[in-house]
Parts: sequence; structure tokens; C-alpha cells
Amino acid sequence: MNNICLLILSLILVVGFANQEIFASPFFSNGHFTENGIEWCQENLPLYEILGDKFFEHHKHSLESRVCASLYQDYFWTYDGPDRVEKLIERSRHYSQLEILESYQESETGIIDTMPAGNKDRTLLRGTTESGDITIQVISSSPIVNQSMEINLSFLDKNNKLMSNVNYGIKIKQLDQEIFDSKNIFSEKGLSSLITRPLNSEDPVGVEITINGIGTSEDPEEWTGPRGEMILFTVIPEFETIAMMVLATTILAVIIIQKAKKTIPFNLNYN
Repeated sequence: MNNICLLILSLILVVGFANQEIFASPFFSNGHFTENGIEWCQENLPLYEILGDKFFEHHKHSLESRVCASLYQDYFWTYDGPDRVEKLIERSRHYSQLEILESYQESETGIIDTMPAGNKDRTLLRGTTESGDITIQVISSSPIVNQSMEINLSFLDKNNKLMSNVNYGIKIKQLDQEIFDSKNIFSEKGLSSLITRPLNSEDPVGVEITINGIGTSEDPEEWTGPRGEMILFTVIPEFETIAMMVLATTILAVIIIQKAKKTIPFNLNYN
């Protein structure tokens, strides 16, 4: 019964986003948060920190609570520039789009995940083309052995707004092994979500993105903007894994030093 209810909720989200006027609220309008929505997130941050995942139950898994949780993990949440609110509003559009995609997939498969779509992604990377015309933001899950990686891309213009009709290629490698390769992908709204095959290790993963051009035409000669410009990213394992490796190495080094001290003779003859 719970799955049926959540499935209905997912369908409502999809329909609501298809007609954004139906889904408009004081906090959410035209596919993104309003200033009131960002303020609502700020007011609810202490509650989120106390309740954790129960925060979503408290708000009945509302869109606002799910997008807020994603924004709390976003680079711009701790940004202190004068345009912070404007940037968070734009980021809320990205996370709302992720919720749309996930809700649609859930309505198709019947498999419901109550966690925020953006909250699954921890690593955030940004890079700009040489021309400076396009900024690519990568929000990715961490490399975990025997698990697929989910990679979400945002293509932003000079004003940090989502670009339309982006054609790009992407190649993903781990330890020189290719785990994903596509020569040309079309992103109508400036957003893309990719899932790799399961990884063989937790080693860093390289992501190579090439901009092929901007345009909807099937004829690449009519595309505009940067063409052939490449940006490289490296997604590393979660901090906890690295920290444990560093700690283990440090402990081993201390043990070796202590043993060395016991075996090295000291000559205290100053003559």
C-alpha cells in the first residue's frame, strides 16, 4: 500500500511539473524556488540537522523538503557572495529537474526511492571551457566497488544559467579501463544524468567531457559556440575512505619509527 501511495505521489509530481502553474506555491514557481523558498530552506536547516532522514517524513516527502536537502549539500549553500540567493534559486531549478527525472522513472518502474534525487550525490566539480562560454558542473556519487556511478551534469552560461541544446561527448575511465563512452549526447535543457556500469574498484574515476556545439539541427555544421573543447574531471572516493587510508599509513609509520628507535644504538660519547 505504501508503494502504491508513493507511486501516485510520483505521478502527481510528473503531471504537476508538466503544468507548472498547477504546482505553483509561495515557495516554488516556474520550475524553481522563489526567494521565499530559499528562506524556508534556511529556516528548516536546524530541523534537518536534528531529524536527518526523518526530515522528509516530517514534511510528507514534499518537493520543497527534497530540494532543500539537495541545496544543503550544494557548493552555493555556503557561498557568501551578494548574489547567493539568485544562485541558489538557479540551483533549485537543477535539483527540481532531477526530481522530475526520478519521479518519471519511478512512475515507469514502480520502484520508489523516497530520498531526494540530488542528495545521493556528494562530489561536486566545476570546470570552464577555454573560451569561458560554458561552465560544466558535475555532481557525482563516489566510486564504490561493485556499484554503478551516477553522474549528473549541468551546462551553465556566463550568467550561471542553464544552457539549452548542448551537444557533448563524454568518456569515463577508471585505472585506464573505459567504463562509459558516448561520442554525442544531446541535452535540451542543459541537464544530463548518466549511470555507468558497476566499478571494479574504489580508485579515482576520470571524466572527460567534450563540447561538440550548441544547436538542435541534425547538421553539426550549423551548431554554434565552443566546438571540440575538452574539460577533464577526477572523481575521488569518499573522504572517509581516504581518511582511513591516511590514518592506517600514519599508524604504520609510527610503529616503524618506534621499532627503529629501539634497535638504533645511541653513542653518547661527546669526545
